[in-house]
Amino acid sequence: MTLHAEWDEAVRAALVGAGRAGTTPSALLDRVAALGVAAHGAQLPPVVDAPPLRAAPESDDVPADPAARSVLTQVLALDDHVLLTEWCGLAKTARVVADHRELPALLGLGTAHPGLRPAVTAVLGARGRWLAGIRPGWAWAATGVTTDEVDLDQALDLPGAARLAALRRARNQDPARTREFLAAQFEAQRRATDRQALISALEANLGPDDEPLLERALDDRAIGVHDEALRLLRTLPTSNLAERAAERLHRGLWLTADGFDVQSDELWSVVEAEPDEARDLLRDGSEAGVAGRIRGAAASVPPQHWTARLGTDDQGAAAELSRGVWATTLLRGVAQNVKLADDARPWAVAATRALTGMEQLEMLGGLPAELAARTVVEVSRQWNYDLLDHACSQLPGPWSPRATADLLDRYAGMRDPRWRAGRPPAVLLARGDAEVLGANWARITERWPEHTVELDVLRLRMRLREAFNHREESQ
Repeated sequence: MTLHAEWDEAVRAALVGAGRAGTTPSALLDRVAALGVAAHGAQLPPVVDAPPLRAAPESDDVPADPAARSVLTQVLALDDHVLLTEWCGLAKTARVVADHRELPALLGLGTAHPGLRPAVTAVLGARGRWLAGIRPGWAWAATGVTTDEVDLDQALDLPGAARLAALRRARNQDPARTREFLAAQFEAQRRATDRQALISALEANLGPDDEPLLERALDDRAIGVHDEALRLLRTLPTSNLAERAAERLHRGLWLTADGFDVQSDELWSVVEAEPDEARDLLRDGSEAGVAGRIRGAAASVPPQHWTARLGTDDQGAAAELSRGVWATTLLRGVAQNVKLADDARPWAVAATRALTGMEQLEMLGGLPAELAARTVVEVSRQWNYDLLDHACSQLPGPWSPRATADLLDRYAGMRDPRWRAGRPPAVLLARGDAEVLGANWARITERWPEHTVELDVLRLRMRLREAFNHREESQ
């Protein structure tokens, strides 16, 4: 009888009782105790006959001072990635590294969240790189380099998001070689989703040399492939697509006393587009009809098209396009290429006023951080709290001191929704400039008296700044 079979028999005897099992209680308990340990006790660890780890190398790295280390400990306890990135950035600027006691936690976070690796790598120091070489999962940090050479053939076998990320990394490392690979694979891939991923990878380091492949993709029968190629082509200001769209805008629109209007007996006097024009429009249904075709053409030219045609600057051109029956249509198209303008601010303001809902938020999310913040400040005078909060959530942080002060004024002047009454705006405290918010601490706590976790995070951000500012002053 095997050991486990004897154990099962002893358990059955215990269940029915010692008397019915033909034994005594003491004998049964002794048997259960002996068999239980034998059957389920932990095994002794195997004897490892390996040399001890080599000692950590000597290093001249300067560790963060106690105040900064204390803040890092609390940041790690909160598991706040934004704050952690901010701490690492300040430490890198101050040329200090994390304390050795925090290195395992930092390596663990970098392993679980690849997006944190550039920030974490900057504060590991020689000791952290030595520690990273001990565990295979931490090998990404062993050399202090966060980007590995991408095997393009292997990248194609990865699942969707990971494949696209790998192909874009390859584009950042070697744009020309990766373009050749993508062009060769484009014809070989049978599934539309695979061809779309290849085209999407071109967005990293996109340039004029990518135009031939994107033009080929415009003839793809799959809607997703065609529309992705068109989206990328529209960001190239000197492309053939831009020339074709400019010619259509000259033919199809004339400037009247009331703004731009459709020319009679021209291409936009009829609803349906000819095949050549349809090729340059999105197939997802958003650019159907006359309004959609005009918007598609406007989205395919840079703002310089309008300044040159009107003989004015960006301020004047944006004002001119804001007039007339097609103003909203034209500005919805221009919104897709606002950042190509010489002076993007008037275009961003005009487009934001013309857009609504998700289109508005998507445009703000695609602008440079400071421009997006200034645009929100400019156009939010009549917004309610929820719309302002949604727009601010699109702005990357940390915000500039000026944007923080202006957005604080906007929030403070608005009535809180019932569900947020007395609670400070989380996005303001998390992304606003810590020094500006610290200087306005009394105003913030008076306007929003409810104590929240966001206030604790702001207090920690203030301590973070103070810790590194104190170091700079003492040097």
